[in-house]
Amino acid sequence: MIHNVSNNQSSQFSDQLKRGFAGLRFSGFVEEEFLSHYAQANVQRSRLFPILAIGVTLISIGITVAEGDSHSVMLAFNFFIMLPVLGATLWASLDPARHRGYQFLLAISAVLIGMWITSIVIRASIGGAPYYFSALVAWVFSVWLILGLPFRHAAVTVLVITGLYMFGGNSWDLHLNEMIFTTAMLIFINGIGAFCCYQLEHAVRCTFLDSRVLSQLAERDGLTGLYNRRSYDEYADRIWRQSRREETQLTLMLVDIDHFKPFNDYYGHQAGDDALKEVANVIAMSAQRPLDFVARYGGEEFALILYSPAHEYGHDLPEQLRASVRDLKIPHADSPTYQYLTVSIGVAHIIPGSTRSLVGAIQMADEALYQAKAEGRNRVIVKESDSVIHTGRFRAGKKATV
Repeated sequence: MIHNVSNNQSSQFSDQLKRGFAGLRFSGFVEEEFLSHYAQANVQRSRLFPILAIGVTLISIGITVAEGDSHSVMLAFNFFIMLPVLGATLWASLDPARHRGYQFLLAISAVLIGMWITSIVIRASIGGAPYYFSALVAWVFSVWLILGLPFRHAAVTVLVITGLYMFGGNSWDLHLNEMIFTTAMLIFINGIGAFCCYQLEHAVRCTFLDSRVLSQLAERDGLTGLYNRRSYDEYADRIWRQSRREETQLTLMLVDIDHFKPFNDYYGHQAGDDALKEVANVIAMSAQRPLDFVARYGGEEFALILYSPAHEYGHDLPEQLRASVRDLKIPHADSPTYQYLTVSIGVAHIIPGSTRSLVGAIQMADEALYQAKAEGRNRVIVKESDSVIHTGRFRAGKKATV
């Protein structure tokens, strides 16, 4: 699935960096992106946990059966609870799209392992072997720092494990002095683990925001702030494949400012840059839906992609866009077309399929733009997927099946 790429959302990374995040929490879209990034960054390491835990559980089941205790509570716990949860955790780790479910299952698995360790530690302590408590300490540290759980998930997990230990120690009449000492130790260990986990996640979040802001700067046109041609090519390829899978219509639009070179020559390059920014702002306002995309295609030309537009929307928007640019009333005294700056727009409505190509679809929009210019500019020409195009009449010389 392709994420929302509107200007508003993409600017949220830099806005979040300015606001800060003392509570280790971003705004909705940025938080979702971070959690996905965080899970993918840690999944290779943390995937070893369910694999090893499944192995240990199978060994535990084998030992229990070998001892003839086939009806024990531990056997039922391992076979009917531990193995299914650990298996689901491992399965969820294989798909980055399941990162929320994976982190939840990882936390549940950590609690179950903590419950298993707690029962062993308490029984060992009652039997005169208090040094087993170090296993619980090691597991608490692992939850905080090794499993790759976000701070909030880790905090809830270790609180449950600590609570289970206190409940078990009280229920099984663990010696009071030992109970007080070990509980105090757990609180101390959790404090250290929480501090380290918080600092680690805070640093990761800072790095995440910095990298996203830098990435956006590389994807953006420096003058207009729109996406650049490289970003357009990459997005067009992804959305074309998605549209083909879902058999959904795409609308490709190419927008060219009429007589822009005479405008630059007459008013100067600074005025030309200002005009490009104003036109870019108008075009950007036309791409407000989640999967719509707008980019500076090159020079004074812009490109828009509308994903699955309603029939009226896909046909009315280009004309509204043309009128909005005209209504900016940017004077163009050297234009033979109109007294103000105008645009010509070529539109292609197409449903991607096995007999059609992205190159051909862009070529169709380019042919429509060529026709708009040939017929006097300041107009919109629309071509449907069954339109006949004549290749070789414009700059895209490649043939494609459309």
